[in-house]
Amino acid sequence: MKKILIIGSGGREHALGWKFSQSEEVSEVWYAPGNAGTQEGKGKNANIDGTKKENFQKLFDLIKKKEMDLTIVGPEIPLVEGLVDFLNNKGYNKVFGPTQSASRLESDKFYSYDLMNKLNIPQAESVKCLTFEDAQRAIEEKTNEKGIVIKARGLTAGKGVSVCDSKKEALNELRLHSKKYGEEVLIAERLFGQEFSVFGISDGNRVLPLEISVQDHKREFEGDRGRNTGGMGAYCPVPIFSSKLVRKIIKEIMNPLILKMKEEGNEYKGFLYAGMIMCESDLKVIEFNVRFGDPECQPVMTIIKSDLYKIISKALEGKLNAIEIKFNPGASCCVILASKGYPGDYEIGFPIFGLEDVAKMKDIKVFHSGTKLDKNKILTNGGRVLGVTAYSLDNILSAQQLAYKAVSKINILGGFHYRKDISEKSLK
Repeated sequence: MKKILIIGSGGREHALGWKFSQSEEVSEVWYAPGNAGTQEGKGKNANIDGTKKENFQKLFDLIKKKEMDLTIVGPEIPLVEGLVDFLNNKGYNKVFGPTQSASRLESDKFYSYDLMNKLNIPQAESVKCLTFEDAQRAIEEKTNEKGIVIKARGLTAGKGVSVCDSKKEALNELRLHSKKYGEEVLIAERLFGQEFSVFGISDGNRVLPLEISVQDHKREFEGDRGRNTGGMGAYCPVPIFSSKLVRKIIKEIMNPLILKMKEEGNEYKGFLYAGMIMCESDLKVIEFNVRFGDPECQPVMTIIKSDLYKIISKALEGKLNAIEIKFNPGASCCVILASKGYPGDYEIGFPIFGLEDVAKMKDIKVFHSGTKLDKNKILTNGGRVLGVTAYSLDNILSAQQLAYKAVSKINILGGFHYRKDISEKSLK
């Protein structure tokens, strides 16, 4: 029987571990550090925050002590900090995720922009700016009646993009943006259209598609209003983006990308995420991420039918050509419950009620993100607290209604907020 270690503490990590736990070959799923929800069934929490570089040695010691058969790196930060390289250099090569160099695909917008240009992958026309003055000039020259977009070069937890309607707004926003995320930015044309996410699993030579499109909801309020967040909910599949289109994106964009990276000495093994937008005339890439999206991971895990442990094991062996992924029919919808004030300042430590009632509901799974256990009480411990995820064999409307029915049973002392229109676009 196999032991799995998952690095991270969010809803993505809980969802991955929940799926791994369903494998008959897996006996234990460890999380470093995990949360209040991950200590269920086969799940166990290690008292190590594996996302921090100073704890990499402790992680390796845990891997040796528990004889972990597979390690999955959930969030982007430890990947960018070089956790995969660290473990590989220690002689442990059963870790799934890209190396530090390959992780630049997400951590360095300049690198991904240049790589896409080399491959003629369609994307927004952009200007690389190294200084505040460079960015000012680019805004002055490139802003048109559609507006302009400011993208931070480095990691920003999904919040480093500012969409501006005018030159004046962009110049004002640039000052705030530079203070938060630094002066190095991409000044990009503003694209209009329906956004969606595509995920694949790479073994370094090919990308195996997850043949379901996903739609995230980044803004904090209904109707895509308010500040950018890490994601307020997601659903799949997106009816207007077929599995055929997903396969086309894998074939024409993702596969050439990872082959080019391997050619340049940056072999890519791990989850690969492409943020896409369908414009009036064509399809374009918004961004690449080097891990599974959160909260997109939550509904996707309820749709995947195949044994995830077997898939990832084949990916590490470079043998994804020998496997296919099977999916459950139907649809899934995830609604994020967030602390009041998120994505700005918020308080933590509030008790959560109603989870026992939701646990009795059929086809509902609550994935924990920002929670902790204190004297047998589950308390809030982050901005995004819970991902209430519903699966329906019928359609997305049924999944949406079930998800919100479950949400109505949950109460967080001190309050919480959530969007009431997750998956609404698919119903129009």
